[in-house]
Amino acid sequence: MRRLVEKILGLIFVLSLVFLMSISYGKETVKITIWHYLNDRDKLLKTLAAQYTIKTGVRVEFQLYSGDQMGAKIRAAAQARTLPDAWTGVGLKGDLSRLAQAGNILNLTPYIKDWVSRFPENIVAQVTFTKDDGYNVEPGTYGIPLDVNNMQFLYNKDLFKKAGLDPNKPPKTWKEFIEYGKKLKEAGILPFATGFGTWAGLTMIQPYEFAYLGEEKLNAARLGKITFKEAGYERVLNLLVEMRDAGMFAPGTATMDLPTAEQMFANGQVAMIFDGSWAIGVFKMMNPNFKNYFVFFPPKDERAPYQALIPGGIGAYFVVNKDSKYIKETIEFLKWLTDVPQQAKYAKESFNLPANKNTIDPRTLGPQIAEFVKGMDKVYSYLAPFKNPRTEEILAKGMQLIILGQKTCAEVVKEMDETNK
Repeated sequence: MRRLVEKILGLIFVLSLVFLMSISYGKETVKITIWHYLNDRDKLLKTLAAQYTIKTGVRVEFQLYSGDQMGAKIRAAAQARTLPDAWTGVGLKGDLSRLAQAGNILNLTPYIKDWVSRFPENIVAQVTFTKDDGYNVEPGTYGIPLDVNNMQFLYNKDLFKKAGLDPNKPPKTWKEFIEYGKKLKEAGILPFATGFGTWAGLTMIQPYEFAYLGEEKLNAARLGKITFKEAGYERVLNLLVEMRDAGMFAPGTATMDLPTAEQMFANGQVAMIFDGSWAIGVFKMMNPNFKNYFVFFPPKDERAPYQALIPGGIGAYFVVNKDSKYIKETIEFLKWLTDVPQQAKYAKESFNLPANKNTIDPRTLGPQIAEFVKGMDKVYSYLAPFKNPRTEEILAKGMQLIILGQKTCAEVVKEMDETNK
């Protein structure tokens, strides 16, 4: 009897050991490797990967590399056919098209068709190729967005209240925007600053380029098919004149870089700024106690015939190796990673906008991030390059001179047309 019991116990032990080994073996067998360059989010991504392993038994290993080296590393691995299962994309369609043409990345369309709607269409379009887009790539979507971004206005609620303005009612029209600026100025508060000495100044007027000219006319002017004078571009630049005459610009704004404007805003030295969604993390780093601010969409100018559209688009995104042994498992993980609970955690801890549009909830994201997410469907999908790249330099410098009162809008537009022939 004793021997029988020992045999039974021994058999149970062996079967348990085999069972445990089979589980362990299964976990070891399915191991997904993902390269990325998101240095500030490495710990967060690895935490999420560990949660997924506990949930499914599938191991996910995120490997961090320098953003400066990532492109070269991908190209070298593509030639050697040693790419990981997935990686964060570098660049957009130009880089993607080369990888797709070489057969390195997977056309994800059949794999994500049931859940791609969780992302805004204009964002998915940035990693999607069509038949006649000139890239010579099989039509389809080749990237899965992780986060997105856009640029809008932000304002300091405390400074609004100090100037006698309702801190919960930012300006909705351009007329109100100017009136608010005047009231702030009268209260001894600097109304506005942004980086007109850098690229940020150009982005601030983009919503009104679309609002006044419309997408078709704006792109035609940039491509040199019509002149900026014919397109009516002076009306766009005149908005800077109105801001200048209302005393809205903080001293030095004409040549200011964006970090300086951000520091002023975070320190409560200026009431409004035009900035990107990433600024939420910047403000927290600059001044952890600065929290009473909010976001507002570029105020509607009732003189403009079209809808304002804002700069922004896809941030980090993933592509999948066409030769991966674990295509199904890799895509299942990326589906999980971009589902609402994980996107909410990602956004809250990284201060990046979630790509999943269903994640808009101020209770989990924070009110500022949630407000930026609402603007993603107003991001423009295409802005043509200037026929002559120097035209952008002329415009940027011209805007500075308009703010300083040293050039007229007509003079700047004339110079733009002479350069963009």
